[in-house]
Parts: sequence; C-alpha cells; structure tokens
Amino acid sequence: MLTCVLPWAFLLLPAGPAPASEPLAPSAPSSLPPALPLLNHGPGTSGGGSSVLSGETLRAGRFELDLRTELVEFDAASVEEAEAKAIEHGEFDSLERSLLTTLSFAYGLTDDWELGAELGYYSGHDFIDAEEDGLGGAESATADPEGLTDLWLRARWRALRGADSHLALQGGVKLPTGTDDEELSNGEELEPSSQPGTGSVDWQLGLAYTRYLAPHVTLDASGVYVLRTEHDGFEVGDRADAGVALAYRLTDGAQASHRWSVFGELTGVWLGKDEEDGEANDDSGGTTIYLGAGARDRINELCAVSLAPAVAVLQDVNGEQVETDWKVALTLTLTP
Repeated sequence: MLTCVLPWAFLLLPAGPAPASEPLAPSAPSSLPPALPLLNHGPGTSGGGSSVLSGETLRAGRFELDLRTELVEFDAASVEEAEAKAIEHGEFDSLERSLLTTLSFAYGLTDDWELGAELGYYSGHDFIDAEEDGLGGAESATADPEGLTDLWLRARWRALRGADSHLALQGGVKLPTGTDDEELSNGEELEPSSQPGTGSVDWQLGLAYTRYLAPHVTLDASGVYVLRTEHDGFEVGDRADAGVALAYRLTDGAQASHRWSVFGELTGVWLGKDEEDGEANDDSGGTTIYLGAGARDRINELCAVSLAPAVAVLQDVNGEQVETDWKVALTLTLTP
C-alpha cells in the first residue's frame, strides 16, 4: 500500500484541470488479450489511456477507487497585460495554473451495470480579473480560488459485450455541493465559471467503446456531453469531451507484478459560451485539442499508477482568453 501512496507526496506542494469552465484546458481501461475480455477485469487494470473512458464495467460486487491529480499550466498574463487587454476589450481574465484532485468511486452492481461518484478539490493560482473603468484606464483584482468541487453521481451500462469489444453508455447528474463563494481581493465574488463549484445542477451523457486489436493492443474511444443549467441568472457553458486512445501492454503474465503499459491519446474539449441574464459572454468558450502520451504501472493486484502529460496542439478560443500550454495527470487506481 505504501508503494501505491508515495507518488502523491507532491500533493503537499502549493499550486494552483481548472474549474467547470476552464479557459481551455477540464477513466482507464484494460489491455487484455482478445481471448480474455469475458473475464471482465474492468477499468484501470493494466492498459488504456488517461482521459479517454473505457467501454468496460466492473464485475458484480467489485469496487474501484481512483485518486487523480491534474495540473494545468496556462499562458497567463501579468496584471499590466491583463489591464491593457481590459482597456481594449472591456474586460479580461487570466489564470496562471490550476490543480484539480478528484476521488472517484465505482461499484459493480452487476457485470454490466456500474454505479459511481466523484468529488474533487480545486485550487487556482494567480487569477486576475481586469475591467475597463470608463475613464480610459482599467482596474484589476486577484484571487487564488480553492475549495471542494460539486459532487457527480454516475451510472454506466455496458450495452455490448463481445468477444473482443465493449460498448457502454454513461449518464450522470452533478449536485451543487461545492464551494461557490470565493472572492477577489476587492471583495467581489468570482463568476461561477471560475469557482470550484458552479452552484447549478448539471447533467451528463456519454458513450465509451473498447476494442482489443491484438493480444497487447487496446483501442478506446469515448465522447461525453455535459448539459449545464442556470443558477442565480448565470449559466456556465455546456461542455463536450471526445477522444481516442491506443495502448500497448509491455509485460506478459496476468499475475506478474509491475505490469507496464504505454499509451497515446488524442482528445478534444469544446466549451460553450457562458451566459449571464440571458446575454452570452463572447470572451468564453471555444475548442482545444490535446496530444498526450503516458505510461501505467500495474504494481500488483491491488493498485496501479499512471502518468499522462499532454500538450495543446490546436486552440480556437472565443474572443480574448488565456490559452492552455500543457497539462499532466497522475492517477492512482485501487481495485481491492
């Protein structure tokens, strides 16, 4: 157990996937031979990607815990640069980096039905809010927002269970349990899109597919759409995530310790525009494409650790926003 926990020592370091509507930033299947998928080892066992969902589900009576930390670095602006952009465009927000740690729990209700819950802690570093003052200048305020995120409850149904492929449907609801009253240095509250929790009830629908291409090669593909609702006159933009991952298992032997696998994944995030009192914010939302690679070590039958860095290779943001430079995710998976 100590071997599984040590990679998380860095969580004690101060730092700051962004909250619900990151400016543009914010899972793990198996890689068994085609002859073995009906054993249903479930997500997180040996191979697969990091951000792309698996089409597998846990066996009945089994459960899984995921502790995932994602650090996102943005192309942040200085206070002077933010104020200059605010004078030109009316307002401008900047964020240097964000750290999101999530704890996910999944339980196999049957071999084809899986229930899950996810809660996180968000920390943003060096957030700047700048606005034009109407006199030819600009005013700015700063914050390091942090707190619990909203609680997600999910259900997954495996609709297809073939000899070499799995297809699953996923649905979920987000409850407004997170922190939504973080303030700027001037005493004003941050907009919901920059808070750890949005204060709204949101809905999720997704599709995940896993196929065994060869004894050591697994293909995963998934797409998830989040429908967000209005709260106190503010509606954070909807979000869609899609991706494909290809994994290769390096180590033979289902019972071997330290079963290594490597993977590459191409993912995309689309964010809709935020709306306040029915008026869209033209400086919000857009599309980002990430190219990532990573490695996973299935240390033993109890736990696995994966590391997955990714860079933004294409960004098309609306209006004036900071863009994403890179992100990296570290995930610990426990499957007692």
